[in-house]
Amino acid sequence: MSSDPGVVLQCPTNAPEPDALCEALAAALEAVLTEAESARHIRRSQLPPAKSPPIADTNTLRLVLSDVRSDRISGHLTWQAGNSAALTGPEVALDVMDTTLSAKMYPRFVQGLLQASPQIIKSLHD
Repeated sequence: MSSDPGVVLQCPTNAPEPDALCEALAAALEAVLTEAESARHIRRSQLPPAKSPPIADTNTLRLVLSDVRSDRISGHLTWQAGNSAALTGPEVALDVMDTTLSAKMYPRFVQGLLQASPQIIKSLHD
């Protein structure tokens, strides 16, 4: 494993305001890492997860979206530490009613992803 304790964060580009989604996830991860007093830091990848293979000897966290509509977003997290097998978190969805999905809703979605994936979050602390 690399001596750099960083985490490469790969975000999808198929969501409305994809940069805002990635920023929400990065901020939530930074909070988790700070709370755990982890030496890891987040680096965003310029390649979306679907086009980016795992990077050898790198810790990679991917957000994979399975459904994106005007009133729904769903997906899961995957975590790969170096060359080890990837861990996949459960599917999490955020449905909205009487409005359209917007970037201001992303923090709630990413919190749901993190809460649903305790094994991945534990791996971030290791």
